[in-house]
Amino acid sequence: MYHLMMQPNNIADIDGRYRGIDDNIHMSPTGEYYSTFSLWDTYRAAHPLYTILNGQSRRHDPDDAGPPEDTGFSADLGFVGKENFCMIGNHAIPVIVDAYLKGFKGFDAEEAYQAVKASATVSHFNSDWETFEKYGYFPFDIIDTESVSKTLECAYDDYCVAQMAKALGKTEDYERFSKRAAFYKNLFDPELKLMRGKDSKGNWRTPFNSSCSHTPVLRAAISRKAILGSTLGMYSTTYKA
Repeated sequence: MYHLMMQPNNIADIDGRYRGIDDNIHMSPTGEYYSTFSLWDTYRAAHPLYTILNGQSRRHDPDDAGPPEDTGFSADLGFVGKENFCMIGNHAIPVIVDAYLKGFKGFDAEEAYQAVKASATVSHFNSDWETFEKYGYFPFDIIDTESVSKTLECAYDDYCVAQMAKALGKTEDYERFSKRAAFYKNLFDPELKLMRGKDSKGNWRTPFNSSCSHTPVLRAAISRKAILGSTLGMYSTTYKA
């Protein structure tokens, strides 16, 4: 519980000003603006638990996960007010949707939804939506790293967008994102019973080694970083190229 409550952190100054993800100065009407979410790590369990333990606390307000005046889309790996894009997926989405569906008040639901939708439709680093919607998955010959993982994580986020769209009566969006949420099926190999990469022509990755989660080039880069991480006493398994 102690470690759970070490973050997020209020990075607003005493007068309510804070430096946003866009590197501009913004004013928080409440005097608080929280960062250091690391949502790729926390959306599964920590943030749902925050909603139970802290209720309507500003400390975990969905507004801080993705203020549209900063980027136009929801932050995922925000640290000290900056988005570092080091992980995949857009997991501010499930955090915001979870809070909304649980009946949290104090934030504009429509504005939050637009930030959620923008995160899933406006292409940005690690999120090439034109490619995703064209092929129904991320082809490994176009997206050269983590194409399967990105497909799976984005499909989960799309399911969450669909649920918020449904709750807000946005039928067209609900149908669109429900369809995208099923894109994970396009990478399931029925013979191997495993998820498997496909190229832009629909061909399975060959040869396929179920013990390897990355391409040889990426594995080599991760190994180098893992050695450095071990030397520095860090968690080497967290590194991604």
